[in-house]
Amino acid sequence: MGQRSQIYIRYNVNYVSGSATANPKTRNYKGLIARRFGWNYGERMISRARYVIEEIQDEFMKYKWNFGEKEKLEKLKRFCETNFDMKDIIFSSDIVKEIEDYFDGDLQYLFNQDNNDGQLFIDVTDNGIKYCFMSFFNEGEPMNGEHYMKWNCENEQRPDWHKPYEHIDEETIKYTENNIKEINNMATLMTMDEIEAFIEDDYSYLLMS
Repeated sequence: MGQRSQIYIRYNVNYVSGSATANPKTRNYKGLIARRFGWNYGERMISRARYVIEEIQDEFMKYKWNFGEKEKLEKLKRFCETNFDMKDIIFSSDIVKEIEDYFDGDLQYLFNQDNNDGQLFIDVTDNGIKYCFMSFFNEGEPMNGEHYMKWNCENEQRPDWHKPYEHIDEETIKYTENNIKEINNMATLMTMDEIEAFIEDDYSYLLMS
C-alpha cells in the first residue's frame, strides 16, 4: 500500500463587517479541506501540522474574510503540501473531488481512505483552533504530536524517537520537538467527542457546487 495519510481542515467562522452604529453584517464561512498524501509521515506530518496551523492563526484568524477567498484557500492547500523544515513539496490529491469523480458523491469515502501513517484533523471556529492526530478516523483516541510520533515511529528497533538513528539525525529531532511545542501553543487537542462530531458532521454541502 505504501505510505498513505490524510489532512483535514474544517472551518466554520463568522466575520462581522461594519460596526454597531453602521449596520453590522455577519458573514459565515464554512467548508472542509481534505487532502490525501503519499510519503507524509512522522516528523513530516508534524512539520506540516505546525506550519498549517501557524498559517491559519496568523492569516485566517486575524482576517477571517480570507476563508471566503478562493486564492487564499488554495494557498492554504499548498501549505499542506509544503514541508518548510525539509524545504520540500509533496503533491496531494483533493479527496472531495475524487469522491465526486469516482465514487458518485458517496461521502462514506471522505474519511475512509487508505491509510498507514495516520490522519491530521484541524478544526477552526470563532473560539480558536483545535487539532488531533488519529491512527484512523474511527480507531483509537485523539493524539497530540508526541503521542503521534510514538505511534508512527517507535518500534522494537527504535524504542525512542527522540534519539537519532540512521534515518533521522539530531537536527531533525530537535526541530520536530520544537514543532510539537509550537502546535501545543497555537492549538488545543480535540476530545473524543469533538473528533466524533467532526467525523459525523453533514458534509453534503461540499457536493453542491
